[in-house]
Amino acid sequence: MSVKSFKFVSPGVFINEIDNSFIPAEADVIGPVVIGRSTRGLAMQPVTVQSYSEFVEMFGDTVPGFAGGDIYRNGNFQSPMYGTFAAKAFLDANVAPLTYVRLLGQQDANPDSTVDAKAGWKTTNTITAVPATNGGSYGLWLFTSSSTDSKRLDLGTGSLAAIFYVDDGEIYLSGNVYGGGCRGPNTSETSTQSATTGANNVMIGVDSDNLYTVVISGSSGKKEKIRFNFDDTSANFIRKKFNTNPQMISGATFYGNTVLSAKSYWLGESYEQELRDRSFLSKSIGVMMSVSKGADTGPMDMKSQASKEAVAGWFIGQDLGLASNYTSFEQTKLFRLIGRGHGEWLNRNCKVSIANVKNSTSTTTDYGTFSILIRSLHDTDNNVQVMERFDNLNLDPTSPNYIARVIGDKYTSWDTTEKRLRTYGEYNNNSKFVYVEMNDEVEAGGTDPVLLPFGYFGPPRFRAAYNLCGTGSVSFAPGSGGGSHPSTQQSTLSNFFVTGGAGIVAAGGVGTAGGEPPRGSTEAYMSGGIAMAATKTNYDTGFCTGSLVFPAVRLRNSASDGGLANSSDAYFGMQTTRTATSTTSDPSIADFHRLLYTGYNAGGGQNATNPHSVAGVEDYAYVFSLDDIVLKTAGGTDFFYQSGSRLLETAYSSASYTDLLDAQINSFTAPFFGGFDGFDIKKPDPMYNTGMGSTDAASYRYYTWKRAIDTVADPEFLDMNLLAAPGLTNTGLTTHMVRVGEDRADALALIDLPSVYVPPHESYQTSKDKRLQSTPQNAANALRDRIIDSSYGATFYPWVQTRDDSGAMLWVPPSVAMMGVLASSEAASQIWFAPAGFNRGGLSEGAAGIPVVGVTQRLTSKERDTLYEANINPIASFPSTGIVVFGQKTLQERQSALDRINVRRLVIYLKKQISILSTQILFEQNVQATWNRFTALVEPFLANVKVNYGITDYRLILDESTTTADLIDQNVLYAKIMIKPARAIEYIAIDFVIMSTGASFDD
Repeated sequence: MSVKSFKFVSPGVFINEIDNSFIPAEADVIGPVVIGRSTRGLAMQPVTVQSYSEFVEMFGDTVPGFAGGDIYRNGNFQSPMYGTFAAKAFLDANVAPLTYVRLLGQQDANPDSTVDAKAGWKTTNTITAVPATNGGSYGLWLFTSSSTDSKRLDLGTGSLAAIFYVDDGEIYLSGNVYGGGCRGPNTSETSTQSATTGANNVMIGVDSDNLYTVVISGSSGKKEKIRFNFDDTSANFIRKKFNTNPQMISGATFYGNTVLSAKSYWLGESYEQELRDRSFLSKSIGVMMSVSKGADTGPMDMKSQASKEAVAGWFIGQDLGLASNYTSFEQTKLFRLIGRGHGEWLNRNCKVSIANVKNSTSTTTDYGTFSILIRSLHDTDNNVQVMERFDNLNLDPTSPNYIARVIGDKYTSWDTTEKRLRTYGEYNNNSKFVYVEMNDEVEAGGTDPVLLPFGYFGPPRFRAAYNLCGTGSVSFAPGSGGGSHPSTQQSTLSNFFVTGGAGIVAAGGVGTAGGEPPRGSTEAYMSGGIAMAATKTNYDTGFCTGSLVFPAVRLRNSASDGGLANSSDAYFGMQTTRTATSTTSDPSIADFHRLLYTGYNAGGGQNATNPHSVAGVEDYAYVFSLDDIVLKTAGGTDFFYQSGSRLLETAYSSASYTDLLDAQINSFTAPFFGGFDGFDIKKPDPMYNTGMGSTDAASYRYYTWKRAIDTVADPEFLDMNLLAAPGLTNTGLTTHMVRVGEDRADALALIDLPSVYVPPHESYQTSKDKRLQSTPQNAANALRDRIIDSSYGATFYPWVQTRDDSGAMLWVPPSVAMMGVLASSEAASQIWFAPAGFNRGGLSEGAAGIPVVGVTQRLTSKERDTLYEANINPIASFPSTGIVVFGQKTLQERQSALDRINVRRLVIYLKKQISILSTQILFEQNVQATWNRFTALVEPFLANVKVNYGITDYRLILDESTTTADLIDQNVLYAKIMIKPARAIEYIAIDFVIMSTGASFDD
């Protein structure tokens, strides 16, 4: 304190106390960033969690790999997700929060022509000829009955039962050719079809055991003949009999013996709920047809498709006009919900319910209220499982309960020019799963305030083909199932996704008993639909008719479905149970809402005429509204859904929508649909290192990793002191991590070296010893050649073995263990203590935060020396003391204090904390009093670090020698802080002097 601060009036001794020993309050604790895959969670954006329980809630638990099961339907868990183990290892010590960046597939704006350049996947061959001779996507369509007259076989309406993805080869049905009642070239001839082995251009019925038979033949000559049904309680259920792992087609790369293990196909979607509802599980007939719009457009080609967000279709208001003029698809759009970054996890695991819809009873506002529930996809209305809930919402933009304000409408988008995330929207997100997009008119307060969410637009669906007929003139009508839709007539094959066709062999044709019918024709007799076995000119007009409809999920019919005693407990709209009366969820529901085509743009905008931007895709499979609820018996309580009832003026809301709400029928459920992860599902680890390109344009994997790293490159966007991407060994990307740490000047990058250990998801090896493709000397030489020379990076050798909570053993890269070591070292001492040695680096003693039970290579003393000289920190295994981190060097080649991890972390800590303290005097007057304030802030902080052995001495200089007059004129305060870092003991030298008996120890 300056003497000028004392007030002298009369003589005396004046004493003031100055306390520079206090410890100032620190900023929020700063932790690491980990980049990797996880089972769920917001993707391609940093999300900070405070504990491992919070991490599991957001991103899921650790994934050790090799999960098996129905991979196409349930997700790919075939390779370890190392990032989840790193998060667990660090958060176990509870010293700091952790920020996780979940990966989903992205691609450069201008990808090149290499195979790996584009996100997504496709079958190796996508030529969808009839029959399937060279790959593609093929649908098995089922018909249950038919009727005939003298000239026509009416097949009725067929439904898509399953989609097969043929990577290479052909697929067809085999069995009894269906032809009863068919007419041949002359109308007087009758069909006398006999049992024969069919191909994919014929209709085949079930055999005597009520089973279908499919033959799949790869180009290698390997042929499979599989009998199956669609009963999921049967041992012959289709998903139990066919391969559902897309990675099996890459057997030579990942699973060894190509003859024994590789497949030429996999089973994709199957629609058991639809088949059950339409009684297709038995005594039906099938036909295999291509599901595509040509050689490269359809479910088999999802390339060029980066990750997409699942959406819930636009929620619409109640009809306020005359019931006799009602059109469901013209009702006012209010809002919709869009995933915040979960990809396809959202539509595979969640649904949304609108509940407690209430009209206003207030005299001060006409706006009513409602609730939004994010629910588990596989719960039931008898046992609702709420994952997130928002109550008392409204559509009043001026209200505190305005839906966008309560849930949030902000979303992020990657700026490819500036390489950073941009955030758009008005209100912060309070939902972990979705954000709200409002109709512009609602947001502007321009719609009728009495409007309430009363229904929704269903998901898009491939266009149905009705009344295909033998004249070659094909009639199409879009939409079906639960809602009206604008009707148009289409006359060209480009308007729907069924191409090629299936022939029916008739008497007098070229098919004969015991022989194989022809596979195609010179002209599709039913153009684009069911192709005849011979040319059109050989048959009478009107020979055959049929319709093809793509499946849509069931809508709840009755309020009492599932045995609900109280009709007000029923959620109308989408129903996810096995049958209408069941209380068990149907696993096939998620298949109805998968993304099956490229070009999807999350709805395309609220006023788009074709919101899904793909020809052959109708905008919505159905439109649901509570306006179509009917009361079965006057005075009763059995409400049920009947599409079109409002237009017929038989709906309960025909007089007024409030009548329905007063009866407590005010809840409904809608699906999420269209999410996509952007990954190549044919790879166990879609982000693996092998064969990865070295530029953004050459590899979607490279671009995805790099974009995730760039996301955290800005120190003003996110605080961090460590950066790890466990399992990433691409040298260009790991060097980029170190450069990001340098540019930020506040983060140490932990990188993994290539070829130290090659896990199974990288490539198949004939024996386990071949997974060790590097030696300490090779690793040292390779790292020296990279010339990284930076104190902002560190690396370790070799990989270590850990045990998952399930008991599964797996090898993990050393960066995983080091995340735990750095955390436990900080918990036991301070951030500036060396994270090595038996006290703080003993992996066998639990320093890693996860159990470490082995190393891929036991290092000799000479090998440890080789590694350490190359700035690679050894992880040693000793017979008596266990596994221990035996080094703490950074990647800096020049000798200085900063070539050690503990000093680099100390300096990062000091710089970050002092910069935060300095903000307290920013924009204050550049005078002595402010300098004193700065000194009072920083001195105690440095003294505390010294007391805790981070530095041995320091000096802070802030006076006229540093902040000179000319700097003051430039608005600059300039201080110097000099420190002497405390060094760790890495070498202990002891002389043992052997002396004679008569010698004195004092000499």
